[in-house]
Amino acid sequence: MNLFGGTCLALHNGRHEYLFDEIDSLKSVGCFCFTELGYGNNAMQMETTITYDKSAGEFVVHSPTDLSQKYWISNGYHHANKAVVFG
Repeated sequence: MNLFGGTCLALHNGRHEYLFDEIDSLKSVGCFCFTELGYGNNAMQMETTITYDKSAGEFVVHSPTDLSQKYWISNGYHHANKAVVFG
């Protein structure tokens, strides 16, 4: 809860208000994707970029090398239906 829900709470804007009831009821279960295989949590060296494609209405995540693969704590990826991704 803390890494996903706490980050949503700390960094949200008005568009994300709906998430809080979903997080509390476990309808939305999230994982926290920050670290990269080759760079750990060194944000200055991370290679992953995230851009918003307005025409498609979606975010495009680009991890250009094997070292830029995202890693996260615990088994969240098995259960999550949402993610906080830092790029």
